[in-house]
Amino acid sequence: MKKKNNFFNIKKSQTNSGFFLNFLEKNIRTHPLLYYIMRSFVRFTNIFEEDANGVKFLNLDKEINLIDVGASDGIATKFFCRVLNVKNAICFEPNKSYVKQLKKLNINNLIVKPYALANKNEIKKIFFPRYKFFSKNLDLIPYTYYDKETLISQFNLDFKFLKNIQFVEKKLYLKKLCKINFKIDLIKIDVNDNGLSVVKSLLKIIKKSKPVLLIETDSDIKKIDSLLKIYGYVKYSFLNYSKKFKKIKNKFPLNTYFLQNKHLG
Repeated sequence: MKKKNNFFNIKKSQTNSGFFLNFLEKNIRTHPLLYYIMRSFVRFTNIFEEDANGVKFLNLDKEINLIDVGASDGIATKFFCRVLNVKNAICFEPNKSYVKQLKKLNINNLIVKPYALANKNEIKKIFFPRYKFFSKNLDLIPYTYYDKETLISQFNLDFKFLKNIQFVEKKLYLKKLCKINFKIDLIKIDVNDNGLSVVKSLLKIIKKSKPVLLIETDSDIKKIDSLLKIYGYVKYSFLNYSKKFKKIKNKFPLNTYFLQNKHLG
């Protein structure tokens, strides 16, 4: 796994969630315990990144099927089901505690795949921060990375309080995509530096269904861009204040939309 440059680390700490949410998120991330508590609280709300609102302004079928890779506790899937007419939702998530939460969601035709998606079956090391609160271990799973140096760099960038933190190493089993028998209209990917492998695993679906892709910008985003160009995709950011999509030239936003002409109507 290649180490991210400084520019990329700075971009990852930014948000497109508007002034209030930006202020809130910035303050929450100063202390690991506060982040852990608020991240759990958000699960019971409809708060999600504002640039995801762009899906409401795309030319999609009246009824869609979506894939959520790196679904965590279902925050993105819940958002999409609230703002779009979702027929089937497939969530890929390897973390056992998140899988339990996903299975409890009151969403029709929700399919939970309890493993990490990749373009081949393999085992990789992953690293995540653990905050020690008295005798309790609080794992900050959203900060899971494949590279320890990248994790430490990002964590130090986002948090001011660094005491009682240890960085845990575990093994993660990644699997190839199983067969999906229906058209996919929307794919969201948030996998902290494994996006390229996920996109490669989904290429058959991408070539056949031409779905919208909403991908969290990571260190491999330029390689993803180069790959998706072959299949007619153009990279966009969504400007929430103007409700419009803008082609990305150089600076990638927090989340990147990969669209084709048909998606913009």
